[in-house]
Amino acid sequence: MEQFTNLLVQFNALVWGVPMMLLIVGISIYFTVKLRFFQRYLVQAVRLSVKQSRAAGAISSFGALVVALAAMVGTGNIVGVAAAVSTGGPGALFWMMLCAFFAMATKYAEAVLAVKYREKTAAGEYVGGPMYVLKNGLGFKKWAVVFALATALMGFGDALIQTNSLVSIYQSVLQTPVALTTGLLILLTAAVILGGVKKIAAVCKYLVPVMAVLYIGLCLVIIALHMDKIPWAITCIFKSAFSGTALVGGAVGITVREAIRYGVARGVLSNEAGSGSGAIAAAAAQTPNSVRQGLVSATTVFWDTLVLCLLSGITVVIAGDWQSGTLFGAELAQSAFAGLPAGGHLLLVALTLFAFSTLVGWSYYTAKSVEFCIGVNVEKWVYVAWLCVMCAGGFLRPKLVWELADTAIAVMCIPNILSLWLLRGVVFSETRTYLAQELRSARK
Repeated sequence: MEQFTNLLVQFNALVWGVPMMLLIVGISIYFTVKLRFFQRYLVQAVRLSVKQSRAAGAISSFGALVVALAAMVGTGNIVGVAAAVSTGGPGALFWMMLCAFFAMATKYAEAVLAVKYREKTAAGEYVGGPMYVLKNGLGFKKWAVVFALATALMGFGDALIQTNSLVSIYQSVLQTPVALTTGLLILLTAAVILGGVKKIAAVCKYLVPVMAVLYIGLCLVIIALHMDKIPWAITCIFKSAFSGTALVGGAVGITVREAIRYGVARGVLSNEAGSGSGAIAAAAAQTPNSVRQGLVSATTVFWDTLVLCLLSGITVVIAGDWQSGTLFGAELAQSAFAGLPAGGHLLLVALTLFAFSTLVGWSYYTAKSVEFCIGVNVEKWVYVAWLCVMCAGGFLRPKLVWELADTAIAVMCIPNILSLWLLRGVVFSETRTYLAQELRSARK
């Protein structure tokens, strides 16, 4: 297993090299510029996200937003950010935030195309996402299948990630047996996902705001207790982003390239901009036009990365334990919260909610991807397979799980970004047609 993990590390170092980073960041900057810094509409987009729409769709626009956020906001926002800092240094946080700012435009474009080219099922519900964009918008059926297969692989990989991260910290804090933690998580997940997308959206509508407020509060308390370290942390983040990081205890230093590589990779894994997965939820929304849902979907990057991941990163940097070069992922996150009374237990609650929400959200993405590949409704069977895969999550090494996720998401990015580039004219046309209308609606 160690040899396989090392092979994956080498493969990901190649895949997540300069070309991939330029591809992801480049498409985000391109759409940002061509859409005239679309990010300035963030406030209006937030307002639209909570408004009701009577248009056709399986779930409300807000429901699509919280399902997408549920899938995005997972242990990656805590453990993944800690892993980025431990392997890429504090500078990884800078690159993660910079990419997230531009990625809002990519997220918008993905949702616009997903709604534009979605399909209606026999049950009267809409389905869509990059695989339908590739098929209906470009006629690239083989690429569509490649994307769907990669998404399914990423989905099952994410089941491993969330379960693995949760099991690790439960063992560390409460010495809970792996089988017990895994079993309870599977039961809770099954109670939601077997009810379909409407049940998933109904649960996420309450779960996402509660867990976000809880975690933001915890991070702000830690930051407030270490206000004297804020200037040092900010200096450290910016300095290491451009000059690398020297570690203590004889550990090997971290280069600028590693800071960029892990910052971009973990950022994409967290906010999913460029991978196209969030567009699957956007396509199911009750929305009168593609631009409205595009505006709503863009806010997910803001909440996920520019708020939650940033707070996680600052908390880890302030704690300082990343400098040893010996702590990774969940262990580093736990050390950051150790200064709070019952900090380990509070982190455990946050991780549980985050992992559960991601399991629920990604199960839907995985089901729709598998259905696209085989052409029949197998949602319930996919959910059963999903629950079985979760069983293995608690027994794999964290390094292997994260490397598998990096591989899968890289495969997703290539066909998705291809479709964004080839259909960029459609995004601009839809924006010109509907943007002013939706901005007026947001102001009312």
